[in-house]
Amino acid sequence: MNCPCRSGEIFDLCCGRFISHRLPAENAQQLMRSRYSAYVLNDVEYLNETWHPDYRPAALQPERGIRWLRLDVIAFCEQGYEATVEFEALFLVDGRVDTLHESSRFVFEQGRWLYTSGEMMEPTRKPFQPARNTSCPCASGLKFKRCCGG
Repeated sequence: MNCPCRSGEIFDLCCGRFISHRLPAENAQQLMRSRYSAYVLNDVEYLNETWHPDYRPAALQPERGIRWLRLDVIAFCEQGYEATVEFEALFLVDGRVDTLHESSRFVFEQGRWLYTSGEMMEPTRKPFQPARNTSCPCASGLKFKRCCGG
């Protein structure tokens, strides 16, 4: 299975080694990609484990009805024990494709990277409006209407 983070690698060699085997991510970008994959897989336990306890919500309940389609990393900056990763993620909800644009903050503590918080930003891309034969943004190779839009 290809990794949901769209690195082009097989899941077990990419985010799977962090999610399934609980290995610590080597940098904040790897952690952010693995957290995205955990959202795709609805792995709440991994999301909680990788969320700094001072920032973690009391009960994480991913929204139902959301299907994550695509992740694009825009920028990655690491300075010592802190890092930021800016990304856009496409998701499908109620038959409509929307974009989440965030600058996520991470800290390195006790030998591992942890997510702290994120700042929501205005999406850089135009809203997805599929035409008759538009390819699906999930990169399945299928037309949107036969894939995520069907």
